Order: sequence, then C-alpha cells, then structure tokens
Amino acid sequence: MGNAEVVALHARRRNTEDGTLALLRKEMDEDPLRDVGAQSHLFLVAQPTAGRRDMCLPITGAQDWNHRLQTLINRVQVNKQLQAALPGQAFSPDLNEAHQGHRRARGVARSSSSLASDRTYASEGRWGDEDVIEVQLLEDGGLRLFMTRLSDTLSDRRAADGDAEQVLFDAGAVILTRHMLELIRLVAEDVGYHGNWAVAVGASRLRGRRRYTGQSLFASNHRYSADTYEESTGTTLAELQEAPGPVARRLLGPLLRSLGSEELFVQALTNEG
Repeated sequence: MGNAEVVALHARRRNTEDGTLALLRKEMDEDPLRDVGAQSHLFLVAQPTAGRRDMCLPITGAQDWNHRLQTLINRVQVNKQLQAALPGQAFSPDLNEAHQGHRRARGVARSSSSLASDRTYASEGRWGDEDVIEVQLLEDGGLRLFMTRLSDTLSDRRAADGDAEQVLFDAGAVILTRHMLELIRLVAEDVGYHGNWAVAVGASRLRGRRRYTGQSLFASNHRYSADTYEESTGTTLAELQEAPGPVARRLLGPLLRSLGSEELFVQALTNEG
C-alpha cells in the first residue's frame, strides 16, 4: 500500500470515528433522564459502515418485530462463550429487562416500563423506576443502548457531606458492552450483512466517582476526573465472531484503567473467554 493510500485509509477511519462520536453525543444530548436523579448513565451506539438504509427492515418492518428482537436478545443471554467470558457476573438492569416494545422514529425499541413510547420518562412511583434500560434497532442497522444505572448509592458508602455516595458499576459497563457486541453480531448474521461496524461507548455524570468494590472494606481511591467518557472503534463481523473481547477493551480500556480495574476483567476483554 502506497503512502497516498495509507493517508486516505487513515482519513476514512478518522471520518468514521468522528461520525460515530457525533451519533454518540446526539444520544447523550437526548438522554430522556438527563434531569432525573443522580445516577451515571451508559450509552452505546453501533452503526454499519456499508449497510443499506433499509438493511434491518426485514426485522423492524415485520409484524412480529417485537418477538424477533426479543429472540435475538434471548440468544445473547444464553451464549455459552459469552457466559465463559463473564463467569459468575450479572448486572441489573440487563437486556432482558427491556421487556416493553415500542415503534420509534426509523426503527423499533425495547425498554423498561418507565420509558414511554415517545422516549419520555414516565415514573410510576415505584422503587427502581430510575433504573432504565433501552435497546433500539433502526431500519438502517444502527443499534443503540441506553442504561441509567451505571452508578447507584450504597448505604455503607458516604460522601464527605454525609450523603450516600454514588459508586460506579464498571462491571455493568463491561457486561452490557459485551452483550451488545454479541447482539450486533446476531443482527448482522440475521440480515446477511458482512460489512464493517463503527461502535462507540459513552458515559455521563462521572466526575468524582469511584468504582464499586463489592464487600471490600477498602473502597477504591481512584475517582474519575472528567464528567463524561467517550471512546469509539471500528470492527468487522469476523472480529465480532472470533474476538469480541479486544473490541470491548478498545471501547472501555481507558475508562477501566482510570478506575484501576482493567485487570479484573481480563477474560471479558481478551480472547481468553
């Protein structure tokens, strides 16, 4: 490959990355709970880089679209390789808690019950209403994840002002990112798309928060120093099939290293799982 071709390749990659980050920032700007509560929120966007505008119409346009999308999500949950990469790890809310189907602009979605069909927050006054998860599938193949419980308060952790401290669930970010990468693979195979993907992960309301350390008496001292996190990468269907761990590492590595926890997720972030 000549110098001109290399320069052109890098320029295309930069343009793709910029476009994906723009999509991510749009999702973060349109956060339906941006003025609700104090929890940190997680976002993921995935976009096929060479797909037709109606690539996923066989799913989103079908009469049984809700059942088909739920079936794909169920296949994520029972994937043995994914379970091996995340041994004994679970998180709530997970993709199965997005149980309510909605038709949306240019696509469809499944969400938890406190997110209405127009994507407005509709609290029912119950405990956990703020814990929202949503998966969107667009006609052009784009996938979106929105999850509002990237942090939560724990009664045994107190901030300096005496209020219950919000701690970050880095494991939740890892689990849901791996699950979404598997969902991307399943959607691609279902509609016969063999091209590349651009994927980005973002998080909000992070500043000053440290990771949840379970039952340990010694909380992490690594407090995140920025309010938001953004990272993007490109991937292929082959990589999603054979090596999704490194994709997750490219997306989450900078966040986890800042929290001092990357080494805790070796199986999920490499090809070991």
